[in-house]
Amino acid sequence: MLESFSKSCASRVGHETASPKPQGGRRRAGSVLRLGMLAWVAVCFASGCPRPAGDPIPGDKGPPQPSVHLRLLVVDDPAMAVAIDQLKGEWNAQTGSTLEVVQATKLDLASAGPPEADAVIVASSQLAELAIRSWIVPVPPTITDDRPQGGVGTGAAAREGGWAEIFPLVRAREAAWGNATLAIPFGSPVLTLYCRADLLEKLGAKPPRNWAEYQKLARLLEDRGKLGELAPPAGASWLGTMEPLGPGWAGTMLLARAAPYATHRANYSAVFQLETMEPLIDGPPFVRALEEQVEALGKSAAEHLRADPADVRRAFWAGRCGMAITWPSSAVRDVRPAPSGTTKASKAVSKEAKGEGREIRLSVAELPGSTEVYNIASQSWEPRRPEEDARVPLLGVAGRLGVVTTRCPSTDTAFRLLAWLSGQASGRAAAALSPATTLFRQSDLRFPQAWTEPEFPAALAAQYALLTQQTLSREQAMFALRLPGRGEYLAALDEAVHQAIRGQQKPLDALRQVKIRWQEITSRLGLDRQREAYRRSLGL
Repeated sequence: MLESFSKSCASRVGHETASPKPQGGRRRAGSVLRLGMLAWVAVCFASGCPRPAGDPIPGDKGPPQPSVHLRLLVVDDPAMAVAIDQLKGEWNAQTGSTLEVVQATKLDLASAGPPEADAVIVASSQLAELAIRSWIVPVPPTITDDRPQGGVGTGAAAREGGWAEIFPLVRAREAAWGNATLAIPFGSPVLTLYCRADLLEKLGAKPPRNWAEYQKLARLLEDRGKLGELAPPAGASWLGTMEPLGPGWAGTMLLARAAPYATHRANYSAVFQLETMEPLIDGPPFVRALEEQVEALGKSAAEHLRADPADVRRAFWAGRCGMAITWPSSAVRDVRPAPSGTTKASKAVSKEAKGEGREIRLSVAELPGSTEVYNIASQSWEPRRPEEDARVPLLGVAGRLGVVTTRCPSTDTAFRLLAWLSGQASGRAAAALSPATTLFRQSDLRFPQAWTEPEFPAALAAQYALLTQQTLSREQAMFALRLPGRGEYLAALDEAVHQAIRGQQKPLDALRQVKIRWQEITSRLGLDRQREAYRRSLGL
């Protein structure tokens, strides 16, 4: 089945990609590479252990259900939609039900009711917009209560493809709203630190544990004189580090830097005051994070202010930076030529990339943490306790969730569909083609290369998989804002980060302006409504 899925999916996406008039050999080579990657991802999943034949559909614990027709809407993820469309026959064969897959570029939030679909796969950040409008229904216990008899249903004891094997922060935080589970996860990446392992060896350095070490290492890597024979050629573009600070990402990156500073065990709410919704964005954790960011990036601001995570990833493999903040991806959308004026990346089949003719060896690490954290109650910095995690991941930077709408007359069947797509091998192969997902289950650890770019050797892909499992199992986390109006709030923060990095405003002054803008946004959208949404986003 997976072999036919691979061929058919590649044919559909390849046809769509080839529809514009080709522009020379580079465009044709890109199309061939896209087809190869689609097939490769499906084969990676096929090499994993198959789903037990005795339990093909999650939640199928009762008598057979009558045939129903389901309409699945996939929002702003064409590669994932095309891949899922190829699974309609398998779904019909196993259930007797039919499936229609449709696409939209965005949700119509101005509508009087939910989308014209039984189920929707949407960006993780949009769960708030759907939930606050009461457009979606909770996930039933038949999906979430899949603990094996005599076990607790976690770790190795969890059933493959079941709920309990999903990484804890994804199933318990991202899929939840208030005290209810409202979504089925399809993977949610966290920002990850890429390091040039060869350069770190040359400098006698290790991946940074905190942001002060990161800043120091960025400065060392920026100095070509310290890199000896590994230095890029004179005149070639070179950065000590590169961060995604383009539109839609600068504010998110600041929140990721501030997360370990702001997430104190006594600070249940780190971004807004819980009762008044007064923004805390101009407080010491965020000011320190922005000051450090300005210092770390120095004179290279222009390179960062245009980049998203995919741009940063390509720059790294092109040999243009010593560190990079991004995440791995095998997505079709990411396979495109580097911007003009940059060096070409390695061939997709190689295990190592070459930038400026030199081998690039990668190591991956979690984002830096902090042994100091700010206590809002005492208005002071405190050392973290020895047993506390120094690293605090930022959730909701991307990701995909599946939800069932209140329009659906067969909610149990719709949830079974989403759980089947999320849990069985070919469905996860479809999710891996999205640029906004990553591995999210224990069983994904067996075939991690389905989620990484082809430059990753097998051992490094396995390291990334374990790193992601560790990150998404941590005790503390912070969301990249999960409430209505998220785009407006982050756009204001983007502008402040850009102004500070360009030297147009001091970090504190820039963040004070953000506070004023956020208060205006909250007032316009409704204080009570926003407070309720924010509380729900925190699990209250």
